[in-house]
Amino acid sequence: MFNIAHIMDLSVDKWKNKTFLVFNGRKITYKDFGDRVEEWVAFLRSKQINRGDIVAVFSKNRPEMLELWMALSRLGAVYSPYNYNLKSTEIQSLINNSSPSILFTDSSLPEISGTEVINFDTVEIKGSDSTVENTDSEDMCTLLYTSGTEAMPKGVMNTHLNWYSALMSSIYDLEWKNDDVFLLSIPIYHVAGLYTFLGFMNVGGTILIESVPNPSEIISLINEFRVTYLIFPPTVYIALSQIAKEPFSSVKKCISFGAFISESQFDAVSKVFPNVRWRNYYGMTETTPMGTTLQPEDFEKRKESIGKPHINISIKLLRDDGSETKPGEVGEICMKGPSVAKGYFRDDDKTRETFHEGWVHSGDLAKMDDEGFLYFVDRKKDMVRTGGENVSSVEVEREILTYRPVAEAAVVGLPHPYWMEAVTAFVTPKRDQKINETELAEYLKGRMAGYKLPKKIIVLESLPHSASGKLLKRELKKMYADSYTESK
Repeated sequence: MFNIAHIMDLSVDKWKNKTFLVFNGRKITYKDFGDRVEEWVAFLRSKQINRGDIVAVFSKNRPEMLELWMALSRLGAVYSPYNYNLKSTEIQSLINNSSPSILFTDSSLPEISGTEVINFDTVEIKGSDSTVENTDSEDMCTLLYTSGTEAMPKGVMNTHLNWYSALMSSIYDLEWKNDDVFLLSIPIYHVAGLYTFLGFMNVGGTILIESVPNPSEIISLINEFRVTYLIFPPTVYIALSQIAKEPFSSVKKCISFGAFISESQFDAVSKVFPNVRWRNYYGMTETTPMGTTLQPEDFEKRKESIGKPHINISIKLLRDDGSETKPGEVGEICMKGPSVAKGYFRDDDKTRETFHEGWVHSGDLAKMDDEGFLYFVDRKKDMVRTGGENVSSVEVEREILTYRPVAEAAVVGLPHPYWMEAVTAFVTPKRDQKINETELAEYLKGRMAGYKLPKKIIVLESLPHSASGKLLKRELKKMYADSYTESK
């Protein structure tokens, strides 16, 4: 039977009285969680939710979201959590795309049409139902909308088989163990949030749920509950390193994903996270979210690498003509394996564009060395085309981050009347530091070819991010689109 709720049943049976979830000081055992899921099944049946129906969620992290996912899985229905930063018009667009039967929320939403809206706090659960539908391996389990950093979000159809296959990698590639205490601060609407929940449940771990990431609260939770495992983008680790008053002795394993961290930044981070086994991670919603990991034994010598493919993933790098690259050449990351999603919901054109004969074309560029280690180069859409040359925004960002006063950097191409696109850098200073644009420009001249140098360096107090920590370069491009073209 390919139903991921079966994973929950096995875990509840093995670890009934062990603490599974902790939220706002409330401890929930595995048995408590299982009982709640069966109560949710009864409630959903009373609302006429059946196999194949879609149920949406718009909420910050809370245990009910995870209970609901397992309950919907038992019914063969589809769980579709939305980004909790969306505005009402954006929520309406997703509802128009997927036609969910119900939208559960923790908020007072303006008028939403096309679905019943239910606030989590008003749900009255009565009865219990232990039914588990015998779903097929290719039945859709989740409908996850991409972050839409470059365009409107697309609904990714992840199956029960996709989620099952991801579990092998979590044990082998990521070293998730029964005695781990994991802090789940990344959003549960995000594929990584769901993956970590499912994976740590599979091994009988304990999960602390934080409503939204807050560095001060993260520090308190780590110290109070002796957290052993963290998964964050570099921005969160850097923030923690700046405010932590003493090292975190309990943390043994950390994963960094989504961006590059410079040597000086890592030096500061490693001081508050001593004796940690570090990993870099690359994955995407379309692969649930398999991809690559740089393992601890390789981390010290290859901090810039995203590692090697997970055990259930094949990877090839393709040139624009569809041929495979040689070592050292840049190509698009393409992945194949049982975790690759079915495609995009109600979007045949985008599905044909991205999914080919089992391979998903990521839109990400990388190169591979002679030993098979991958190095992320850039998003195809983030490459800056300036004066006939292609410039990797990530490469420029990495050089900028070696300048000690810089906390974070984002490089984009902005319209330019002569260069077509101008390399433009946005930077934020470290706490108690100042950035002099002229001095930074001079520093970069000795480190990069002239055509890669930023035409402008703009210092900001902060950069726009998604809730999962991803830099939103689209927002910078929109806000500063006229920087070189407006009349003076």
